[in-house]
Amino acid sequence: MGTQTLLSLCVCLLLATCSFADKEEERHGAVSSKFQRLHQEAGHDQHMDHQAILGSKKLAEKFDELSPEESKMRLGVIATKMDADSDGFVTMSELTDWIYRSMLALDKEETDERFDDIDANNDDVITWEEYLHDTFGTDNDLPLDPEDQKLLEEDRRYFKAADLNGDGKLSMEEFSGFQNPEHYPHMHETLIEVTLSEKDTNGDGKIELKEFLGDVVGDENSEWYTIEKSRFKEDYDLDKDGFLDKTEVRQWLIPDLKETAAHEAEHLISSSDKDKDGQLTVQEIVDEHVLFVGSEATNFGEHLTIHEEF
Repeated sequence: MGTQTLLSLCVCLLLATCSFADKEEERHGAVSSKFQRLHQEAGHDQHMDHQAILGSKKLAEKFDELSPEESKMRLGVIATKMDADSDGFVTMSELTDWIYRSMLALDKEETDERFDDIDANNDDVITWEEYLHDTFGTDNDLPLDPEDQKLLEEDRRYFKAADLNGDGKLSMEEFSGFQNPEHYPHMHETLIEVTLSEKDTNGDGKIELKEFLGDVVGDENSEWYTIEKSRFKEDYDLDKDGFLDKTEVRQWLIPDLKETAAHEAEHLISSSDKDKDGQLTVQEIVDEHVLFVGSEATNFGEHLTIHEEF
């Protein structure tokens, strides 16, 4: 979950099927969680594939304005940049590294946007009052409706944890920790505590399946229920005791971005590697431009600049 994944990712991480979760995702947004959630729901989401290559949601949206021919040409330039050792092949390792940096770039883009939206007086810091006004439409801590009040109190804890110098304001770097707590070790304990307080309804310090599923627990026929139940049992409940303890909650909420990137790279290679040699040529990537970038293309100069920052 990112104050909030692709976060992965995701929470960060998590159940975004109801309005509560939608608002939570807007507040904290791990890229990794976005990748994981979208791939869970639809097998695989092509828009996420595009963002994994481009490193920018904005740039991915610009693709629709270009012809397939232009898209292929620009994708060819990007694919050449993926080939870090210039040997003519994009290996699993090279594609994983590229996607990993794209995920970081996606988080940075989202964080920068949120920071600019909230920083009303453009003084390059965000006060708690500015955050309240932008997110909850209020300038004080007066009680809101119960759901929003709960979110507000959670955000207060994230804000305090992110405010490393204790001045009551968040710089851009501090705000990045607030927005993406899964990426910052000093935010991890707060992320876990807030999640446990939200999910652990019986107060036993663990999360059982019913608590994990939350509002969707009664909809046993939904695809989401089936997928999340399976992930709980197979991926998160490591000791198979029917509960997520604090260690397992940590692993659930704080994904390994490299591992998430590797899964995405594996998907792209398996779908594009026509000669089955485990790596991609530039031509194989361009031939699958619909998978990599759809009918869209990017301002590759901007894209490469984003990656060079990392």
